[in-house]
Amino acid sequence: MGSTRRAKSAYFSMMLSLDGQGTLVDQLVRALRAEIRKSGEGARMPPTRTLAKDLGLSRNTVIAAYAELANEGLIASHFGGGSFVSGMEKAARPEPAESDDEALVPSSSEPRLSDFARRLRSLDASPILERPELQYDFRYGLPVVGDFPFAAWSRIVARRATIGSVSVLGYGDAAGYMPLRVEIAEYLRRARGIVCSADQVVIVSGSQQALDLAARILINAGDHVALEEPTYEGAREAFAAAGARVLPVPVDRDGLQVERLPARTPRCRALYVTPSHQFPTGAVLSAPRRAALLEWARAHGSYVIEDDYDGELRYDIRPIEAIKGADVDDRVIYVGTMSKVLFPSMRLGYLVSPRPLLDSFVTAKHVCDRLTPMLLQMSLADFMSQGHFSRHLLRAKRLCAQRRTALLQATGQFLGNRVTIEGANAGIHVMMWAEDRPASDVPQMIRAAAERGVGIYPISPYFLEAPERAGFLLGYASMEEKMIGEGIERLAKVICGA
Repeated sequence: MGSTRRAKSAYFSMMLSLDGQGTLVDQLVRALRAEIRKSGEGARMPPTRTLAKDLGLSRNTVIAAYAELANEGLIASHFGGGSFVSGMEKAARPEPAESDDEALVPSSSEPRLSDFARRLRSLDASPILERPELQYDFRYGLPVVGDFPFAAWSRIVARRATIGSVSVLGYGDAAGYMPLRVEIAEYLRRARGIVCSADQVVIVSGSQQALDLAARILINAGDHVALEEPTYEGAREAFAAAGARVLPVPVDRDGLQVERLPARTPRCRALYVTPSHQFPTGAVLSAPRRAALLEWARAHGSYVIEDDYDGELRYDIRPIEAIKGADVDDRVIYVGTMSKVLFPSMRLGYLVSPRPLLDSFVTAKHVCDRLTPMLLQMSLADFMSQGHFSRHLLRAKRLCAQRRTALLQATGQFLGNRVTIEGANAGIHVMMWAEDRPASDVPQMIRAAAERGVGIYPISPYFLEAPERAGFLLGYASMEEKMIGEGIERLAKVICGA
């Protein structure tokens, strides 16, 4: 059933009628589109935060609607200055210019941006980039860094830098340094159950570049991409920037609800999934759903983008093999990263490409940045071939298990049934729900925690439809057990209102 909501905004006042058909994003786009056509060119749109508050919607819903309107050319965003009705419909029939040169001159001081650039302006910065420096920082995404074998790594890098060969100083293969690709292919066979040849491995500058390349070679503006709900915001950003229409698919304790995937449509080009440790909930995709997912991809001619960002780190049972290992139809693009097992600033990841897409991935990588730095690739290949990588991964897994235990024990001791923890059986973060605190309390809780020296991060940016409860994503791998316990004790005073 549709509903009418009034936006009480200083920018403009409007009655929005949500017709109840489709997602809230689609309803809001239709309502805003109708209001935009009534307004004049240059009318200022309400800020996304203001409109979301006035309408009682998730801010992510409003952001997604604005991105769609920008993609249609109905609004334009100005960095630091908000969004405005663009008048693109009028601009589609311009008056004849006096000369070709005159037509190239911008009519204002604002630069003429591509659709891609306008879509980028609608994206919000990740909350982890806005964090203060705090003593007890539960920032997620950080691996075990204190125990990294820096001495061995330094020797390897110094040796490679001293050799100074042309292969280090010059350009290399856009797909990556072959000895490193061989090492990664062997590691994936042994640890993740993926049988692939080294030539299918493409070295990229972090998993985010892998997602960007996948979006570039698969997506045209207006194509559909299915994403988990909730999902990793970096994936949503990559596909939104490419102009994709996002189709959210709900997640439960067994992972993606495959039966809720869209029916046959030629425009659903890809599905993004984190099956080994769903981000952010921590759910593990069940075996029947894995089989059903591959069958869906085959029947629909779609590609599955499997982000295995921390699949190696599982504590209750041995790590579950990647979906790519069962990919007999060659429809899975497997994405891995060194950020969660070594350190994020390495900015080195990899993908395993289906053979029909391999040339496209390598060419796209060449066009984007030519190649990932050769010194880094060569050093990592040596680090892996000499056994340092495997030994560090074992130590990191043991330390992560100890720190996970410390977090769960401290949570039980200081918070009891005031919170619910999800996703603790794998990875380097957990999801914490404050049972008796509404989502509206989250900003105040973050401020109160910071005053006690504790850094916590909201769960809401990963949902298109904001949750009703207060929820947080807590990383623990980079913290010592003593600090984890003290941090949770301080956080308990915030959650309990002490």
